[in-house]
Amino acid sequence: MADTPAQPQVATTGKLARQRHQWHLLYYLLAAFNLLTVGFTLGLNHQMQEAFARSVEASSAWERRLKDYGDLINTAQAVQARCNNLFITRDVDRQRDEMRLAYNSFKTRLRTKRGEAIMAVETSESRKLIEDFDKLRVAVDSMVETAEDLFDRFPTDKPDEAARRLVNVNRDYAGIMAVLSELRLRVSGIQARIFDKQMDEFSRLRRMEFVVAVLVLVMLGSTVFYGGRVTRRMNADAEALDRAQHELVDTARRAGMAEIATGVLHNGGTVLNSVNVSASLVAESVRKSKIGNVERVAKMLTENNTRLAEFLTTDPKGKQVPAFLTTLATHLQEEQARALKELDSLTQSVEHVKTIIAMQQNYARVTGIHESMSVVDVVEDALRLNAISFTRHEIKVRRQFEAKPTATMERHKVMQILVNLLTNATHALDKPEVNDKTLTVRVALNGTDSVHISVVDTGSGITPESMARIFQHGFTTKPEGHGFGLHHGALAAKEMGGRLTAHSDGHGKGATFTLEIPIRPPEPKS
Repeated sequence: MADTPAQPQVATTGKLARQRHQWHLLYYLLAAFNLLTVGFTLGLNHQMQEAFARSVEASSAWERRLKDYGDLINTAQAVQARCNNLFITRDVDRQRDEMRLAYNSFKTRLRTKRGEAIMAVETSESRKLIEDFDKLRVAVDSMVETAEDLFDRFPTDKPDEAARRLVNVNRDYAGIMAVLSELRLRVSGIQARIFDKQMDEFSRLRRMEFVVAVLVLVMLGSTVFYGGRVTRRMNADAEALDRAQHELVDTARRAGMAEIATGVLHNGGTVLNSVNVSASLVAESVRKSKIGNVERVAKMLTENNTRLAEFLTTDPKGKQVPAFLTTLATHLQEEQARALKELDSLTQSVEHVKTIIAMQQNYARVTGIHESMSVVDVVEDALRLNAISFTRHEIKVRRQFEAKPTATMERHKVMQILVNLLTNATHALDKPEVNDKTLTVRVALNGTDSVHISVVDTGSGITPESMARIFQHGFTTKPEGHGFGLHHGALAAKEMGGRLTAHSDGHGKGATFTLEIPIRPPEPKS
């Protein structure tokens, strides 16, 4: 009978252990779902980056092809011009030789462009291109045959007979121009279809962004729904086994994980804002591309192909065509340069997000990776990450680098703090009541042992009540804020042996945040 009370206790303990294991498993499932969502987001950003790169490459390639067809026109014109020159020089052998050289050059160029165009399109389009290129070759061969007949009979022909033969050559040349115009229009149509296909791919990727948003909402909903139940169950288990000891361990563990999670979400989200802005700018640039103007010019030339020389030299619209093409080429090059610049910014931002995640995964280590580097270089990197926001909000940035010291530090911790300070300063300056939007970044030595990095804004300022709580966990003055950034920055500065301080003369009088870091990292505690 003495063993009877112990049996329910053993059963209860086993039941609690099974329940605790189930709730732990649920927690791991939620964590795995979180990692899956982050990985899917990064993969989506990578696909969008590749899609933009392919779009820029395809647009450049087809632009070069359209330009090359202009060279075909020049070469065909060189063949026809020798017939006209014959009536001036009356040197049959010389003009015949020059015509044949131009004809051989035209055939070589035609074979090259034919192969390039066919390889760049699908089978159904390539058959139509082959037909157009074959028409062009036949038209040029016909003109050359007519020209050969002119050269053969020129010494014995009367002037009016020679003139009629020259008219036949010019008629064949007009036919060549018509075929070339049709070819250019077909290529322009192919280019437009390829561009539409690329835009469809962009639309598909944007739809996938909504899928990611739904996944995040499901994750957050699941966390909120199960969070209370998990907490109550774990607290009950801890009280049943060893209330005091297990409550302490559980609280410490959850607090550490919350610090890691909030650091990743806040710092990663700050950089992803720059990713989103850069992606939107590239998409806007592609939508507003002037590539469609090429087709309009081709149509204008086709409509005036029978009097092309007169149109380009005497017609007011025709005179503007060469200058317009030059301006269009410059504009397209500028579009490409802007897109490549934004893609570089995307790559840098994604790399920074990956580094933040990797660093937070190793958060439990006593020391991070220390690197000896220029403090000014790290400050410039942080400014570059926020450059798009500065431009969008018309913020003037002033650099006051009183010194350019080299320090041994944890680079990405310093970057996280600076990016957060610059983002907060941008929000403070982006207020209707702020007229002077000036942001000043200072770097100065504090003796020989530490460096001061100050972020000074002329924005909305900080009230004395807010200043007393500015670094508290969860405190924020922004409606959409979480109160993690400055708190996390202060902790990170302390871990590096430095500190983060704030100063403001009050509401509407701007604010100054100063990060102090040692030149050499503190010795690790034994």
